Amino acid sequence: KQWYQRRVAITAGENKTENDVVVEEIKTVEEIKQEIKAENDVVHDEVKAENDADNKMVTDKEDVVIEDIKKEETDENVEKKEAEVVEVAVPEKEKPEMIVLDDINDEDTPGPDEIPTAEERGFWKAVDDNPNDFASWTYLLQVVEKNGKLKQIQKAFTSFLALYPYCYGYWKKYADQMKKLISNEAAFEVFNDAVVAIPLSVDLWTYFIHFIAEWKEGDESEIRMIYRRAVEACGQEYRSDKIWEAYVEWEKQTDKYKVLGLYKEFLGCIVQRHQYHFDKFREWIFFTPVKDMVTMEDIKVLLAKHKEEAERRRKETELKRLEEEELARQLAVAAEEQRKIVEEERLAADAIREEKLKEEEKRREEERLKEEGQRAALEAANKEEDVEMEGAEEDVKMDDVKMDESTPEPGVDESTPEPAPVVTEEKEEEKEEEEAKEDKKGRKSKRGASKRAPAKRTSRRSRKDTEEEEKEASETKEEEKVEVVEDKEEARKEENAAVEMETAAEQENVVAKEEEKENVVAKEEEKEELKEENVVSVEKDPEEQVEKMTEDFTKVDMEEPLPDSVDALTDRQEAAVREQILLDMAPVHEQILAELEEVSCFEEGIKRPYFHVKELERIQLKNWKNYLNLIIEKKDTARTIILFERCLIACAFYEGFWIKYVGFMAEIDEEETSKIYRRACMIHLVKKPQIHLNWAAFEEKRGHLEVAREALDHIETNLAGLIAVTLRRAGLERRSGNMQQGADILKGAIDTCRGRETRDYWIMKYVAYMQFNMCDLEKTREYLKEQVERAQRNKRLYMKMLEVERCPTTVTPDVPNVIEVFQRALTSSLSVEDKAGFSHRRLTFLEEFGTDVGMIIDAYDDHNRNYKSLLEEKKRERESSSHSN
Repeated sequence: KQWYQRRVAITAGENKTENDVVVEEIKTVEEIKQEIKAENDVVHDEVKAENDADNKMVTDKEDVVIEDIKKEETDENVEKKEAEVVEVAVPEKEKPEMIVLDDINDEDTPGPDEIPTAEERGFWKAVDDNPNDFASWTYLLQVVEKNGKLKQIQKAFTSFLALYPYCYGYWKKYADQMKKLISNEAAFEVFNDAVVAIPLSVDLWTYFIHFIAEWKEGDESEIRMIYRRAVEACGQEYRSDKIWEAYVEWEKQTDKYKVLGLYKEFLGCIVQRHQYHFDKFREWIFFTPVKDMVTMEDIKVLLAKHKEEAERRRKETELKRLEEEELARQLAVAAEEQRKIVEEERLAADAIREEKLKEEEKRREEERLKEEGQRAALEAANKEEDVEMEGAEEDVKMDDVKMDESTPEPGVDESTPEPAPVVTEEKEEEKEEEEAKEDKKGRKSKRGASKRAPAKRTSRRSRKDTEEEEKEASETKEEEKVEVVEDKEEARKEENAAVEMETAAEQENVVAKEEEKENVVAKEEEKEELKEENVVSVEKDPEEQVEKMTEDFTKVDMEEPLPDSVDALTDRQEAAVREQILLDMAPVHEQILAELEEVSCFEEGIKRPYFHVKELERIQLKNWKNYLNLIIEKKDTARTIILFERCLIACAFYEGFWIKYVGFMAEIDEEETSKIYRRACMIHLVKKPQIHLNWAAFEEKRGHLEVAREALDHIETNLAGLIAVTLRRAGLERRSGNMQQGADILKGAIDTCRGRETRDYWIMKYVAYMQFNMCDLEKTREYLKEQVERAQRNKRLYMKMLEVERCPTTVTPDVPNVIEVFQRALTSSLSVEDKAGFSHRRLTFLEEFGTDVGMIIDAYDDHNRNYKSLLEEKKRERESSSHSN
């Protein structure tokens, strides 16, 4: 109220110009804002409501004042526009800069929904200036959602989703707004466009299904149709199991006879948590009545199949039993042969051992005879010595008798004999100890010395010494005998120990051979068991699991007559039906588990399966590349296409994956390849020249020249001034016979380029085109003269004029011969840098004079594969060196 009162006072009370009124009005508004803000925060909302013209709360007096103002403006024919100053909040750091604009109220004012607010206009200006500013787009969408204006919502979401169609969350928001502001039919159209743009989005299909289920509640055909569309579009996606699961649960409540077929489809897809879903399927089989799973016709088919399967398994069991018996017989024969071999080896070892024992006995007998001969000779020598000693003793006795007779000793009886020397036990022990310390040589030398002693010395010995020597000699003989016996005992013990060791080694060999034989038998048995079993998961046989949960098929009496109705089924027949269903699914289950084991590591490596403008980590890109290579090698086209589409959701901005996709698809379907090229170039890679050039070459090769021109014009519009694109455009026109259009393209490049070197480059290309392709030598000379007049200090122009005059020919170079020279240079022993230079020149030559676009594509592929990385590395080195300088 205060604002309008002061406005009336300014405009009606004083005779001022409109500009003065506007200036003072602005000042007054600012003053009132400050005053009311200090008193009450509600004033801000009222001012905003006034500016938006949404809710005007004025009194009758204010209406009169406003009418007076309008009449006064009409009388003075003032058709100037009122200025409205809009205060815009300062954006945050990540929020793009807002632009303050004035509202323009024309006479043909559009509807309220079509007029953007100042905030919306600011964000529209930001995204128009930079369509790739994703943050500005998100802020714009937030603003239009908050304001709730239909036209602005449609315009903003349509423009955004045309640039970023893989943002499934914004499709959902758009559909919700259409449902809220218009109708369910409008939301349905948005969802339809969404699933066409991103058919592999499981979340988007889930939203769509929930929308249809809520909208068409009770309409089974519509709900079933949307479920079928969902599983056909994204049922092969790795994370689509929740859609399958929801579909199965819905069919359980709707049409119970469709559940089994749906489960077979579901469990035949390579999706996550397969084992969990298979267990749920098995539970459903065993806890659901047969009459609620299959019809009577299906039951008859399953029972007949089960009978055939039972007969087949019976034959297999019988065959397996026979094979086992044959194997056991062969093993028994082999064991018997092995036992015979071991017995022969044992007998041979015994014979060898007996022979060794005989040889040892013979050797011992010879040694014994030799020792006895030596002992006899020794005894004979001892006897001779004794005889000599006895003769000497007799002589001594005779001398003693003579001496005694002449001089007898007092107190001694002549008739009494001389007492024998007494040898005590202690002396004998001491003597034995001393003799034990001596070695055999000492004893033998001693005995030899005693033999060689002269008779005179012996004769002089006393009887006592003689008896001691005899005693010693006898003891020495005994000791030698004892030593010989001990030596024999030791030799016998050593021989027995050697024999025992040999016997133990032989026994160990026999035991080892028997163990090896047992291991071989065990391995054979394991192999037979593995052949019999089909390992499904966690080293468990699915058939074994089935047999644990159902009756054994041998117990099912298949001779029972088939029932007329489901209610007449016996328990055994129901068990047979359940078992046959699981047996049919077992091979599929095994195959899916094997596939999941192979790809699980790649699926776990996918950390961001959805679209985002942020770059992916290098390890993520490598994971996608390896995953694609693995699936491509399997030669499964449908599965490869699905994986490519999944990859390109997360890697939409990576040109290499798109080129790989079209390279794979070009050999399968050209039309689909063209669609992929269009999707990549027109939506995701609008500023990537290589894929545009590939698209143009692909379409030119097919004869679709208009599409090729469209591809080249598109990249020229978004990224103007590229040399390769301009050359390709001119070459396309030249190859299609439009010589003048090609010349115009090159001349346009001269007129629009910047920099002297670039201009000289295009002049040379244009002159060559005029000389060799248009065969107009006079026009070439005239054009060069004009350029020389414009740049008289340009040395290159004079050199080109000399070259034209030296070779005033219009004959086009022989392309095959020139390409042969290039190929010879590229296969020579030149350095890699030189080869890269020749490869680049080959590309330029083919663009100017090549007649086959396929040859141009091959040259580009060879250059990118062998030399592009090297040239880029050299370029980076030159740039780094220039920066450092």
